[in-house]
Amino acid sequence: MAAYKYFLTLYTQPNCSLCEEAKRQLEFVDLDITYEEVNITEDDELMMAYQIRVPVLTYKDRVVQEGIIDFVTVTENLEQY
Repeated sequence: MAAYKYFLTLYTQPNCSLCEEAKRQLEFVDLDITYEEVNITEDDELMMAYQIRVPVLTYKDRVVQEGIIDFVTVTENLEQY
């Protein structure tokens, strides 16, 4: 498995158009990233935390961006870490 500089978590839920767009935006991030997609509907605690906030993108348990995710902001925020 390749080592990436940034291993992100993308919290999503089914039938979420913003979540689908977030995944498309991550393809354009010009940094060494990979991400794991986590469906919040499979975990009660995640549902409580993120239900009205998805998609939520995190890096090392810190929110990088939520709601409308765009590759420019993701890149800028990750470069601060």
